[in-house]
Amino acid sequence: MGTECCSGGGCHDATPAAGPEHNHDNHHHGEQSHQHDSHDHQQVQDHAHNHDNGDDSDVCAVEEPCTQEGECCDDESCCGDSSLSETLACCSSNDEHCDEKCILAAAALECEKTCETDNLTQSTAAGHEHQHDANGHHPSGACNSHLEKAFNQYSAYLDSARCICRSILERGWSTTCCANQPRKVPSDGVENICVDKPGIYASGRKVHKHDGPHHHHEIRRRGKMSKHEKNEGDPCCQPVKSDCCGDHALSHDAIQPADNANSHGCRAVERDVEKAEGLEHVALLVDGMTCSGCGNKMANTLNRITGVSSVKVNFVMGHAEFELDTSVTTVTEVVRAAERATNFRCNRMATDDQVLDVLALGKSAKALLDCNINGVTGATILNKRTVRLSYVPTVIGARELLEKLQGQIEGLAPPRDDPSVSSGRKRLYDQLAKTTLAAVFTIPVLVLAWGDSLVGERKRAIVSIILATLVQMIAIPDFYRPAIGALIHSGTIEMDMLVVISITAAYSYSVVAFGFRMAGAPLETSEFFETSTLLITLVILGRLVAAFARIRAVEAVSVRSLQTTMAVIVENNSDREIDARLLQYGDKLKIGPDSGVPTDGIVLSGLSDVDESMLTGESVPVSKKQGDAVIAGTVNKNGVLIAQLTRLPGKNTVTDIAQLVEEAQNSKPKIQDYADRVASWFVPVVTSVAIIVVIVWLVVGLKVRNYNTGKSISNAITYAVATLAVSCPCALGLAVPMVLVIAGGIAARNGVIIKSAESTERARKVTDVVFDKTGTITEENLDVKEQVLLINDAAAISISKALVAGNKHPVSLAVAKHLEGQSIPAETLTDVQVIPGAGVEAKLDGASLRAGNPKWTKTASHDAVSRLQDQGMTLLVITQNEAPIALFGLGTHIRAEASRVVSQLTSRNIAIHLVSGDQKQAVEMVGSAVGIPKVVSQCTPVEKRDYVAGLMQEGKCVIFVGDGTNDAVAVSQADVGVQLGSVLSASDVTGKAADVVLLNGLEGIPFLLEISRVSFRRMVFNFAWSAVYNVLAILLASGALVKVRIPPAYAGLGEIVSVVPVIVAAMTMLLNKSKASAQRE
Repeated sequence: MGTECCSGGGCHDATPAAGPEHNHDNHHHGEQSHQHDSHDHQQVQDHAHNHDNGDDSDVCAVEEPCTQEGECCDDESCCGDSSLSETLACCSSNDEHCDEKCILAAAALECEKTCETDNLTQSTAAGHEHQHDANGHHPSGACNSHLEKAFNQYSAYLDSARCICRSILERGWSTTCCANQPRKVPSDGVENICVDKPGIYASGRKVHKHDGPHHHHEIRRRGKMSKHEKNEGDPCCQPVKSDCCGDHALSHDAIQPADNANSHGCRAVERDVEKAEGLEHVALLVDGMTCSGCGNKMANTLNRITGVSSVKVNFVMGHAEFELDTSVTTVTEVVRAAERATNFRCNRMATDDQVLDVLALGKSAKALLDCNINGVTGATILNKRTVRLSYVPTVIGARELLEKLQGQIEGLAPPRDDPSVSSGRKRLYDQLAKTTLAAVFTIPVLVLAWGDSLVGERKRAIVSIILATLVQMIAIPDFYRPAIGALIHSGTIEMDMLVVISITAAYSYSVVAFGFRMAGAPLETSEFFETSTLLITLVILGRLVAAFARIRAVEAVSVRSLQTTMAVIVENNSDREIDARLLQYGDKLKIGPDSGVPTDGIVLSGLSDVDESMLTGESVPVSKKQGDAVIAGTVNKNGVLIAQLTRLPGKNTVTDIAQLVEEAQNSKPKIQDYADRVASWFVPVVTSVAIIVVIVWLVVGLKVRNYNTGKSISNAITYAVATLAVSCPCALGLAVPMVLVIAGGIAARNGVIIKSAESTERARKVTDVVFDKTGTITEENLDVKEQVLLINDAAAISISKALVAGNKHPVSLAVAKHLEGQSIPAETLTDVQVIPGAGVEAKLDGASLRAGNPKWTKTASHDAVSRLQDQGMTLLVITQNEAPIALFGLGTHIRAEASRVVSQLTSRNIAIHLVSGDQKQAVEMVGSAVGIPKVVSQCTPVEKRDYVAGLMQEGKCVIFVGDGTNDAVAVSQADVGVQLGSVLSASDVTGKAADVVLLNGLEGIPFLLEISRVSFRRMVFNFAWSAVYNVLAILLASGALVKVRIPPAYAGLGEIVSVVPVIVAAMTMLLNKSKASAQRE
């Protein structure tokens, strides 16, 4: 797009949701000219906006893309068609849903639109205060008022899974944060879908203050690439035309569907314009995946299906997730295509609706598919006897539904385990049966081949070929079908092909030798059926061991297993025990001593201690009384509690945590990408080595050892078979996923919810930890230590009550609680606005009122304010027309574990920082109390973000720890964003802006660092072992050492020898608790 992007002509240099920081000098903006010598755009996170002295080939990868050209525009009028501005950007795959960052983007857009409409400047409009340059441009994101307004407006969207970005687009605005949502398309119905992942949403951009002419400084979040970094060289994200505003910008001929073969790029999708557009999140339970090769095959297959995007596969858990464009294809069609291409069995997992599994046979089961009971949204036949009904629990309860189905069903189906556990157990039993059957057929072949037998050669050969053929048949579903299916459907050669080639070569030669023997002309080297049979048996045995280890690992860390299966409800003053799946809204739960809490609820009566250690890691039971919350999966210790159900099983805290852990396990860290890259070369390299081995041993046999041709060929084949069979990339494939599954489960059981694999990998590199003060280093509950009223007491209290009412900030909550006991009613105010990071403002009879910190209220020099500040108190100042009318000095309670955690981090040579919006004396006092020398006070949320960004620019790896009150942008900015939460709050558990959520206080920080370090060490060991094993095994099997070799019959042991150490290394994480965990206990 070149210089047109920022010229004064067709497109003006605005600052929409993409949020670039533009500082234009007067000459650039006022005289509509472009000084290229001083016009340098660098990356601001995902804003790849480069201008190179008139070079028209650059692409503005974050601003609004022109639908026709793939170009970027700053202005909706750039291409002359406002409808095209509603098209979303084209580079996203892994961000399936809107989150808090989309709200920030919406705030930035509204702020920009307001400024453009009202021509606001720094001095106008209270509540719309942010810095503009001399030309009215935004050098930063949204103002505080628009941030607050956006969060109030769109927070409900997150709970209901609605798309914030689509709502913005419908208002004629543009954004780039949900590019994987369906886009409005031109009339020909062809859409270019680009499945790449942006680093972070534009509103969460990394910025810092800078001077001088038009510069975009690169502030990079490690591990989260900007669009430009991610898509460099990717044709889907390159400009088709150099100028989006050119004469042919609207030509439909310019649309070029991308090559469908590129699974990481674009593919053209033919749209049926009569179908409704929309994305559906689909989660599949996949049976049959045993290694990373299986996982990659499943991912590649799904990526090739039109309408599928954002694919994530975890072979250890047996999960596959993706976004499906239902206007292109259906879930059934996708499942059928995936099963055909991979030979895996796929079943859809329950997602949004509440489900109930019932027993029904034949016609009854089919009749349920057309069930028209109010509240029932769908039915799925799971197997010959089980039907899954989806229903809306606010419309019809589970017991009510079961009652209406009487006569049509046989009853409630048996409860199901964690899907990952049940699927793994089924796979384990299947492998056990195959291993046993293969061993039964193999042992007689080994006895006939190696033992002294009175059986004649011909009879021995006949028995051996029959048994060997039966073993080959066992190998068909495990080896032949997957390997050949992958080759036919996706054109890939997977690791099963190595086993297929080796067992086929050994079996085929033996069949040929058997034929010659039956013809009366036996070959010099007779048949060796024991090689193929023992090889198959040992490989299957190795997979049995791996399956057993995986199921043990998943069971050990399964969070879903905490869900109890039975519950006691109170009805008509009597108790009744029911299946927990039949709980419904309105139920009262009776929780007896030593009983598990079946689901989330509020205590109505009773007093008891509840063990929450399985969710928080806190070993001391928590006392529960009337009004307290009880959490699913925890255990009541002594008394009896009566609780009102608040959330149903399957949609409670246990489920929330399990879903977050599983999402993290399904994601891939960078180190896994390296492993996949190496594994992709493994099969062709080993195959090439085997060919070389055949050639070398043929030459050695004929020229050196003077064998005849037949013996040379058979000898060379044995070496090649051993080389192929002994090679095993399975250890390489298990190296990372196995560790991540166990690490994520251990962390969740200790109250540390890690939401991405990247966070597990990145935490070990941390050099700096930045803490927020209020609600993080200090407890959320503050106490008003001193109250100073500077006008009539009743008026001051009345105004103060009104200003703090309904505000969720800890300071406002503390003052509101303090004022509750005073009988003076709150004043009625108008134009009330909450300013994040500052305070509250309103109007009263034309007078301007404010409640906030001394800096924002401009009262820091007042004598009473100075006196309270000198005492280290946190202040809330109430002003009327900028004159203070009431002061509230609050004292903080430092968390009991804060000093201990700071000491532990310091001992790791980690720099500790404390940032706060509070006044200097209060922050310094807290910092001194806990041992933090680096403190920064009076910071707005944006300044906290800038502080973190500055550290990152210095090459530091930064953790930011906050409580989520007003520090979402700083949490999003950091390499690892950490939010303090509570299992008592579903929103705290999910912590949308954070990478990690701590459910048991600050002690989770050292635990996070330790689990990251321990995990990385095991990954490195696994990689090292895999490399050492394969090099040594191939050397021994190929005969490189001449006098020492691995016979082909025993090469199948490679599956066990290579995989077991990797599994043991990962499983030791369950046996050896980290130092941080031990200290917590």
